[in-house]
Amino acid sequence: MQSERRGSGMTTERLAGVEADMTKRISSAWPYMGAAAGTMLACGMILAAGETIFSVTFDSQSNRSLFRNKSRSAFAQHDPAHRAAEDTQAQLWFEQTRHAEQIRSYDGLKLHAWRFDANTAAPLPHTHAICMHGYTGGPEEMAPWAYHYANLGMRVLVPAQRAHELSEGRFVGMGWLEREDLLRWVNSIVARDPDARILLHGNSMGAATVMMAAGDARLPRNVIAAISDCGYSSVVSQFTDNAEEMFRLPHSLAALLVKVASHVSKRKAGYRFEDASCVKALRHATIPMMFIHGGADTFVNPKYLDINYNACASIDREKLLIPGADHTMSASTDPDRYWRRVNSFVKRVFGL
Repeated sequence: MQSERRGSGMTTERLAGVEADMTKRISSAWPYMGAAAGTMLACGMILAAGETIFSVTFDSQSNRSLFRNKSRSAFAQHDPAHRAAEDTQAQLWFEQTRHAEQIRSYDGLKLHAWRFDANTAAPLPHTHAICMHGYTGGPEEMAPWAYHYANLGMRVLVPAQRAHELSEGRFVGMGWLEREDLLRWVNSIVARDPDARILLHGNSMGAATVMMAAGDARLPRNVIAAISDCGYSSVVSQFTDNAEEMFRLPHSLAALLVKVASHVSKRKAGYRFEDASCVKALRHATIPMMFIHGGADTFVNPKYLDINYNACASIDREKLLIPGADHTMSASTDPDRYWRRVNSFVKRVFGL
């Protein structure tokens, strides 16, 4: 009995010692556990922010999407109402003379476009222009450009980018997915007119679409030249800029949020933001190209004019900066200079 008590007493003492030791260890670990919990909370918030960025900006069917509330979008100036007062004649022509066209995208979406005949008595044979609109906009915002090229004697095609206007689609590719669609529109013209000579013109996201297509090895030789107006250099750089300016974030945190959103995009839309780079595409561009930017652009930094111009591998390239012009507003800010340079470029490369 006595030996049993001794054994029992020793066991109790050991348990008490173990309990005290565990208490001491847990107490000393609390700061680290708190830091770990804080880190996990911060990671959760960053992941949530990445999901939010994607759903608001790239998912056109999200309840929070900018497509549902364009007034919140920095691209709201793409609203055709902003253009109608400047060029009523072009808008009326656009609405009254258009013809509908439709193709299928590489991933099975119905893509819609408006086609226009040349607006001259003597159309230029086999000469076409494709005009690409910007983010959250629509084909009608390109009315002034379509009207101008039609007046030069060109046939004009103005597609609705995927997830815009009458084109199907849920996710926006900021030019990366859309370059595939543009190549299909080019091929649809070539199928009807094998001798077609095609000009590509894009504004903002449409400019990114044009630049990424211009550097694609599959671009048909029928594409003679391209014009980029207010294009960004890459999705990563553009949205990092936006995050810094709109949310007043330091560069490192803005870059981290964009990287997280890129992973969300890969999972949901099938592409990473890092894929969508105009600079990478332009390194393979060989056609004549013209780069235009507004000197007072408050959304896509004018610095991208030189970045894209310098990245372009074509030996035939031009650039034009319009002082005082906001995003995609160069043609209305200084129309004489804008169209004089554009006409000179187009007529030279097309031999008109």
